[in-house]
Amino acid sequence: MPGLAIAITGCGFIADMHVRAVQSTGLAEVVGVANHRVERAETFALHHGIARATADWETLVTDPGIDAVIVATPNALHAPQALTAIEAGKAVLVDKPMATTVAEGEAMVAAAEAAGVELLVGHMWRYRDEVRALRDRVAAGDLGRIVRTHGYGVHAGWGPSGWFTDPALAGGGALIDMGIHAIDTVRYLLGDPLPARVRASIGTSFGDYEVDDDGLVLIDWSDGARSAVESGWWAPRLGGLEADTELYGLRGYARIWPGSPPPGYEHCTLPMYAAQMDDFLRRVGDPRHVPPAGAPDRTTGLVALEIVERAYASAREGA
Repeated sequence: MPGLAIAITGCGFIADMHVRAVQSTGLAEVVGVANHRVERAETFALHHGIARATADWETLVTDPGIDAVIVATPNALHAPQALTAIEAGKAVLVDKPMATTVAEGEAMVAAAEAAGVELLVGHMWRYRDEVRALRDRVAAGDLGRIVRTHGYGVHAGWGPSGWFTDPALAGGGALIDMGIHAIDTVRYLLGDPLPARVRASIGTSFGDYEVDDDGLVLIDWSDGARSAVESGWWAPRLGGLEADTELYGLRGYARIWPGSPPPGYEHCTLPMYAAQMDDFLRRVGDPRHVPPAGAPDRTTGLVALEIVERAYASAREGA
């Protein structure tokens, strides 16, 4: 497949990870980066060897020479930037959450379907070897029918700041930031059932900001399984690593990462981002490519966002 020309919006931690993932595949080149502070874009471009840095993201993502766009900006910008790129005929990989509302997510999916372009939401835990291995065990029936699960999306001893704690930019707090990963991971492990019922208790306990930093979401799935998912920042203790999930089946129990991590263990590392990027770029550039089993489709990120939106509504209503 020919090398693809990639543009990226944003130049924070996740943008850095995505650029390194692109470079690791050898399938494409990031040729432009946009950020509202052009000096940051220029520094990012210099660090990664990117030819073009700009504050004008609209011109960049609609450039005829661009094949695909990676959206790695604050959550509130995901929908407008992705929609602009899609309407210009570009494939899009957008970081999670795909948008701040289900209505925005639905518009993105509809636009991608109408334009016939790829839309992938960055739920990269689906590409992690340990997660895939447990999904294979579930699919093979090793645990029998899964009755209950317990998932984790929590930071212990720290939490983000800046736009992550601004409700207008983030669309929520720890649930939309961390819990959404745990929600999508358990859905992947179960074979992608749909949410039949969502209830939640969500609050702000550890920080002085307007978004949530502690929560518990309960999901009844269409396949009959029930899930509890924790979300949080600044918790005093981790019950499980990010996206870790316990499965209770009629034939047994399993967990993605059993036991305590060894000293120096790094949990969120490049290989799963590289596997995700390889799949995305091959979908864009190779018509013969078959995505791996359980890889996201256009609606995967939308279902995860729907669960988050329903959880926030449940918490507000106290139902």
